[in-house]
Amino acid sequence: MLQSGFARRTVPMRRLAGAALLAWGVAFVPAAALAQAPAAGSSASDKRVAPATAPQPPPAANPPNRSMRVPPGSWMQPRQQRAIVPALDETRFVPDEVLFELAPDAEADAVLRRYGATLIARQRFELAGVTIIRAKLEAGRDLRAVLTQMGDDSSIAGAQPNFLFDLQQGSQSSPGTPAVPASPATASSDASTPPAPPALRLGEPTTAARSGAAVRRVLPPQYVVDKLRLGEARKLALGRGIRVGMIDSGVDMDHPEISGSVIGYLDAVDGLATPHAHGTSMATAIVAHGELQGIAPAARLLVARAFGGTQATSANGKSFQILTALEWVVQQRAKVVNLSFAGPQDRLLSKALAGAKERGVVTVAAAGNGGSRAAPLYPGADPSVIAVTATDADDKVFADANRGSYIALAAPGVDVLTAEPAGRYAFTSGTSIAAAHVSGLVALLLEKQPELDPDSARRILGESASDLGSKGRDPVFGAGRIDPAAALARVLPVATARP
Repeated sequence: MLQSGFARRTVPMRRLAGAALLAWGVAFVPAAALAQAPAAGSSASDKRVAPATAPQPPPAANPPNRSMRVPPGSWMQPRQQRAIVPALDETRFVPDEVLFELAPDAEADAVLRRYGATLIARQRFELAGVTIIRAKLEAGRDLRAVLTQMGDDSSIAGAQPNFLFDLQQGSQSSPGTPAVPASPATASSDASTPPAPPALRLGEPTTAARSGAAVRRVLPPQYVVDKLRLGEARKLALGRGIRVGMIDSGVDMDHPEISGSVIGYLDAVDGLATPHAHGTSMATAIVAHGELQGIAPAARLLVARAFGGTQATSANGKSFQILTALEWVVQQRAKVVNLSFAGPQDRLLSKALAGAKERGVVTVAAAGNGGSRAAPLYPGADPSVIAVTATDADDKVFADANRGSYIALAAPGVDVLTAEPAGRYAFTSGTSIAAAHVSGLVALLLEKQPELDPDSARRILGESASDLGSKGRDPVFGAGRIDPAAALARVLPVATARP
């Protein structure tokens, strides 16, 4: 085949280009191979680097760390468990109720049908930042199985049991009657304690009164008054203008020790506002102003009844009722909230307590009456609250009090004289009334320093406490027994001397 003139002209050009490429390859490849050749004694897997052209200075002894720590992406962050399934040995919950939050765009009716549940209530809890549906399971439905299924349901944002909590009042007896020791196996021993015999009521006609003699009623002395130096504290503050929230059982608002102190009342149980010994006792410890002396007699109470039960049994409360009560007392501008109850860890309640703390509300809780070897009880063990244990007149710890690193403070809580419904008086023991004493003290501090935040309150209470037990903070007494006068001295302005 004959080649065209153009083809004949391009052949030399191709040959010249090929020769140039060949020359470049011969010059470059040996140099590259020399640069990447491994050092003697190194393996083929060793990292290969070009030899330095000049010796490098030795590194500094402590070179500055200029690295940047980049947080892992959201897909690597630990995910919160969607559903809380109680352990097999956990029984402190309502077996046929479930609390859950819907995922965005999920339909409540469809979810209820899926799990064979009936709507009881639907409520928004701003403190926890959630809208919760309380539902009743149909007969035969196992709560643990339902919660397990909800854990894999994209229509559910969160689910848990409606947990049960007990009041922390260890024993109750009338003046002159020996106290009944609390059961260490239960959170509250009221269920096994027989009803206390009736004590003398205020204004009750006696034989002497009927005969025309003057009525004189003598109550045993309150060791709390001297132990806490309340006489000195009352010269500095009385709790004026401070709203104290109480989440408890019912309160006898007509009792002379409490009369006029309750400015708000919510019944989250049944609307009956039934008075109960425990709630009345806690209110007395805080604001008593009759025959007894409360810690903050001029404070005002916001009572939220979240615990129901008869006088002869321990009242119990449920998560949903307690959340409702906490939401209400914060809305009513309570500055301190007393939580004299205990139970299992509750994720929803923990969120609500954190929300209350963010709003500047001081929450005080009973450490629990489970005993020295008991697991932590909540909300006392929650980091958002101040947990209080109980001590006696000799500063010895209450035998049935919980122990643990979460204990912040101690306060009188053994054989404390207090009031009961219908004008009666009784002795009581437990971490419940110890917590109420601390709530009253916080009210005194807030009177003198209204902007006091929860962390500052905890610090002042701890720094001013009387050290008990081992030197420094310990799992039995925390920072020690409260000292109201010393605590108030830390929030009062320092007087300046005049020439």
